[in-house]
Amino acid sequence: MSTEDHIWALVAKRLANEATKEELQELDKVLKQYADIDKRVKIMADWWHEGNEGETAERSVFLFERIKQKISATENGNAMGKSDRVKNSGHK
Repeated sequence: MSTEDHIWALVAKRLANEATKEELQELDKVLKQYADIDKRVKIMADWWHEGNEGETAERSVFLFERIKQKISATENGNAMGKSDRVKNSGHK
């Protein structure tokens, strides 16, 4: 594996949060030696983090809406169940 391929393998591990402490130290050391690759890695990392934040925000909104729907359905179900119990018990 070439040095550049090795660097990109380490970058991929770092972006996926799978790099060990030693791999992160090695990557930092190597990027100090290769300024051109370091620059590309920084651009890629910025892009990677921006994209993931958007997905996380969209996913959070989606999940929040789903939770609200479940709460609403549960409340409606409880209200219906309560009125049915009142009717069946003979109370008005």
